[in-house]
Amino acid sequence: MSEIRLSFVIPARNEEALIGEVLEAILASVARASGFSRKDLWLPDTSFEVIVADDGSEDATPGIVAAFAEAAGVRLIPCVGRKSAAARNAGVAASSGQLLCFVDADTMVPETAVDRILELHEDEGRCLVLYRLGSREPAIRAWLWWNFWGLARRLPLARAKSMPAFMSCDRAHFDRYGPFDESRAIAEEWPLTVAAYRHHRERFLYDRSLTARTSSRRMELQPFGYLRTFLKWVSAVLFPWARTSLDDRIRHEIANR
Repeated sequence: MSEIRLSFVIPARNEEALIGEVLEAILASVARASGFSRKDLWLPDTSFEVIVADDGSEDATPGIVAAFAEAAGVRLIPCVGRKSAAARNAGVAASSGQLLCFVDADTMVPETAVDRILELHEDEGRCLVLYRLGSREPAIRAWLWWNFWGLARRLPLARAKSMPAFMSCDRAHFDRYGPFDESRAIAEEWPLTVAAYRHHRERFLYDRSLTARTSSRRMELQPFGYLRTFLKWVSAVLFPWARTSLDDRIRHEIANR
């Protein structure tokens, strides 16, 4: 088995709507970087691994991931924490890559993702990188929303360097400043992102050359969903209590009922 250069960690709970599409996008990127065709890709023969940390899903998520495990060598790790932070931490604990890439279970990475991640970390020596997010859905509100967050991330504010839907870091940085804060329902990535921006700014990057397409359904399904999510973020920035008490219970399967 090859030494693992990069581990993808995907937290999932009741994500049957998009988890298959997410895994296909990651596997296509790994295949490109490894020199395999997608249909011939078997992850244990490469220097990459893809781990889905399933946090007690009650839908078809485990079965979908199991099919990818059989066909491509994706790893399914069960965990119980009822929070994405706990799932991410469980995925890291099961991983062995020198680099870690966190991808949400509704976020599709571009085919060039693996090549770019390796370039930034192995060639440029970055410790933590956030990547640009765009909307998977064509709604104008979703387009405006993700463009707003792209602008917010460029503010000279450490806590604006957040949202781990598509984020990579080296293991040394994770071991020093992590893990994800499981006491928080929002902003659980701040121990990692804030430390990178404040203490290692020359090795931190918001990379706008890659755009991952992420779903806006959770905002679209809630009344005033975009406003409510924005207010959650503002509250988390201003008030410590908001980081542990705010949660989002809107899941993808609501759209399928």
